[in-house]
Amino acid sequence: MFVSYYFTLRYTCILLGLPGQPSPPTANSVSAHVIDISWASPSDTGAGITGYSVQWKVVGKSVKNQKVITGGRTAKLDVTPYTEYDIQVRAFNGKGDGPWSQPLRLISKESG
Repeated sequence: MFVSYYFTLRYTCILLGLPGQPSPPTANSVSAHVIDISWASPSDTGAGITGYSVQWKVVGKSVKNQKVITGGRTAKLDVTPYTEYDIQVRAFNGKGDGPWSQPLRLISKESG
């Protein structure tokens, strides 16, 4: 079932010119109040990449924070101390949004 879904998603992205799915982001540094992440461009850039959307949420909660990044592949995310987060990124262009990456899960540092 997973392989079938992957090929359907890839076909749709190619057909519409949407960017592909990027790899999960990487944490460059983690503090009590800021997580600094970076990511690689997806191998399938579709009709080009205009920018990226980053979303992060507290594990177990439904509220998501989001920011748009243009001109780079890094972001600084404001977080709460000693809290577990899921962080995802996706590319977008004039045709629309590509799929979200798999999440990076990590815990911010304790305050102190």
